[in-house]
Amino acid sequence: MLINTITKQDLTTQTALHLCRVAIDKAEQLGINICITIVCSSGRSLASVAMNNAPLLSQAISHKKAFTAVSFGIPTKEWQTRLAERNNTLLALQSEPDFTFLGGGIPILHQGSVIGAIGVSGGSEQQDIDCATTAINSLS
Repeated sequence: MLINTITKQDLTTQTALHLCRVAIDKAEQLGINICITIVCSSGRSLASVAMNNAPLLSQAISHKKAFTAVSFGIPTKEWQTRLAERNNTLLALQSEPDFTFLGGGIPILHQGSVIGAIGVSGGSEQQDIDCATTAINSLS
């Protein structure tokens, strides 16, 4: 029998902490308090930070955003348009405990592969997206 294996790349803890720091800096510029979760390609949390005075639910929501983004390899906000006319699918996915279609979850790609994701929650949807995008862009 032939055994096949794959090799995958993942974010390091140091990179995850860097992403959190950049997202916090952006949130401070915007005058908001957020929670950030960074997950590896398997969906395991590498870093999770809650700014002082961030909304309590934001911690769990940031995790859902990161997990959803890494699970499907697309930004969480894209689900809003993908499922706009598919109510049954939307209802089914919403019953999954770690799924969300709220914007602010973005996969992190390296050489075309998903190596992790960031989830940000606590501001408006656009502010969350801006914090996440700024963090990812700092890696280039």
